[in-house]
Amino acid sequence: MKKLYLLVLCMISAMLVNAQAPVWNVKVGLGASSWMGGGFGSAKALFNQRIGVGVDIPLTGWVSFQTGLNWTSKGAKYSLVNDTKQTVNQNYFEMPLLAAFHIGTPKNFDVIISGGGYIGCGIVGKTEQKADDVTSSWGTFNDACVGDIKIWDGLRRFDAGIQAGINLDFRHYIVGVEGEFGLARMWEKGPRNLGIFATFGYKF
Repeated sequence: MKKLYLLVLCMISAMLVNAQAPVWNVKVGLGASSWMGGGFGSAKALFNQRIGVGVDIPLTGWVSFQTGLNWTSKGAKYSLVNDTKQTVNQNYFEMPLLAAFHIGTPKNFDVIISGGGYIGCGIVGKTEQKADDVTSSWGTFNDACVGDIKIWDGLRRFDAGIQAGINLDFRHYIVGVEGEFGLARMWEKGPRNLGIFATFGYKF
């Protein structure tokens, strides 16, 4: 995965050298996440957040390349046997790799439709289990054991998928909606991440 990140950084550096002046921004987002597939179709969504720094690199008058680095929270909650409740929180560093299409609009206002992929690395998380009146917790990306019995296989840290969004781009501000659809399973034959965020950003 380190080689993949290095290759992506080299590509971005080459674009920055040859492209027009990039536009940087900071964004915050609030939304919901859940799991899909792997027998978790009934998983409930969690309220989550995102914060990050991004850059829009113009390639032509209509098309640009967007990337950056986001801290994104994801997860889901679901029921196990005997009415046991489990809540899984996951936090990732993510790098979006998007093609953005700028629709011609009046000066100081633009509509941007973006699409592409993202790659992420799980950093930290907490899984909480409630059974009757007993609550236990452990690190989401680590194995958990009770004595010699493993009760949880840590989630895979690598994540990747498809990302798309639509943004209203003003002179100094950005407002939009962004969605993510994971392609990497969190464990063998397990579920994938799903999330949607309403975002607000400032350009500088």
